[in-house]
Amino acid sequence: MIDECRDAGNRISTLTTSGDRIIAAGSTVIALLATVAVGGGKRYLLMWLPLGVAVVIVYGLYLNNITRTLIGYKIGLEREIERRVGIPLIAWQSRINVRAGSSHHVKSVFVMCGAVYAASAGLALNQAIDTLSPGAWGHERAWLYVALTSASIVVSTAVIGYCLWIQEGTREAATRRVTDMFGRDGRPGSP
Repeated sequence: MIDECRDAGNRISTLTTSGDRIIAAGSTVIALLATVAVGGGKRYLLMWLPLGVAVVIVYGLYLNNITRTLIGYKIGLEREIERRVGIPLIAWQSRINVRAGSSHHVKSVFVMCGAVYAASAGLALNQAIDTLSPGAWGHERAWLYVALTSASIVVSTAVIGYCLWIQEGTREAATRRVTDMFGRDGRPGSP
């Protein structure tokens, strides 16, 4: 059980590190593409920006949810080890991980992602509305572009909101499952 607890801690560290790298790479690619679109005179490509940002945010939330589940699992294992041994052998690791899962770092990343998403939505809507001007790119289908851009923003916002919503209580649910798994007498499957 101690080895499983250590393995869960290692998986948490790996997920956190890989998630940060993937989100940084995705953000860099989005920023480069937006720069090329504006610099290359193809501003109409900005209508896709909220969708790209939403994909990066949703993937980050997915990784965060897995991390929260593993943290809850690790806490449950540590509680069971403490119950069996009588002393908290590795409880200090949970305190570190629990704070990391709800720290100002995670909240600040959420705020930054929200700001970037709102800015990208604003740019996309602005560009879609610009197609309404006579002579602008896509003027013949301007209302379609406005409608599709608005729809993609609404759907992306709903998906992001859902991903945020399902994270509530994830850690606690995983901890309860471990406690329920061992039962009152510490044996798997006992009531």
